[in-house]
Amino acid sequence: MALALSVTLAQAACVGTVATVPASREPVRVTNGGQPFQMWEGAAARKAADAQCGPRGVRVTIYDRYDPAAGAWVYPGGCA
Repeated sequence: MALALSVTLAQAACVGTVATVPASREPVRVTNGGQPFQMWEGAAARKAADAQCGPRGVRVTIYDRYDPAAGAWVYPGGCA
């Protein structure tokens, strides 16, 4: 019984040490290297947003939009 408990605790410790990046609920705004994106450059903007958010990428929603005043694509879902 004691051996099974210690193995279970050891396994739990291993699982607990896995680092996870917390999701960000802040909107992600991306421009084209400081220059404005065009509205038709959504695919390039998505790649830039994924790169900005790291390995998990950006959280895509139906509310993603282009902001013509800023020349930026906005992803309100934030990072995944």
